[in-house]
Amino acid sequence: GNFRELYKILESHQFSPHNHPKLQQLWLKAHYVEAEKLRGRPLGAVGKYRVRRKFPLPRTIWDGDETSYCFKEKSRGVLREWYAHNPYPSPREKRELAEATGLTTTQVSNWFKNRRQRDRAAEAKERENTENNNAATNKPNQLSPLDGSKPLMSSSEEEFSPPQSPDQNSVLLLQGNLSHARSSGYPLSGLAASQTPHSLQGHQLQDSLLGPLTSSLVDLGS
Repeated sequence: GNFRELYKILESHQFSPHNHPKLQQLWLKAHYVEAEKLRGRPLGAVGKYRVRRKFPLPRTIWDGDETSYCFKEKSRGVLREWYAHNPYPSPREKRELAEATGLTTTQVSNWFKNRRQRDRAAEAKERENTENNNAATNKPNQLSPLDGSKPLMSSSEEEFSPPQSPDQNSVLLLQGNLSHARSSGYPLSGLAASQTPHSLQGHQLQDSLLGPLTSSLVDLGS
């Protein structure tokens, strides 16, 4: 078509406000088709945005209200107000909104769809941040090696820790009793009976210690 003649008509005549929405769509559609013919391929969202920026609506078909993606701010305000009341308008309500805003039913439907997607993404992000914060708050504090606290020994470390050496005082006491037995001639059975419960303390002495002591007691009895 003759785009230049169309643009001249739209720019040189004053039109009534109720015809502005249709004439605006005609203006934009003509520029989109012209740009697609020059490029040889359909325009995407970014391409259409650039066309709108390059060829703004003439004041003869526009009241001067700022537009955003072909949506007047007043129209977007109506849609936002309805969205707060009901994010899922019925087909009849979409037609009524289209008439009230000067948009098409498809534009109204797409606006609600995109708004719901943005809100769901924002809610998911907020929920993820809350879960991460809760996990960090509930994590137990680790013992720092510089805090001077002795770490608790694990069950495996307790199981394989080396046995404690026999009490040195108990060994010296037993050796003293043996020397006293040599000089006084106490019987072996009495010494063993009197000393064993007190000094051995539940068989804490090792076999390596009991061997030499037993040999000494046998020598005394012989």
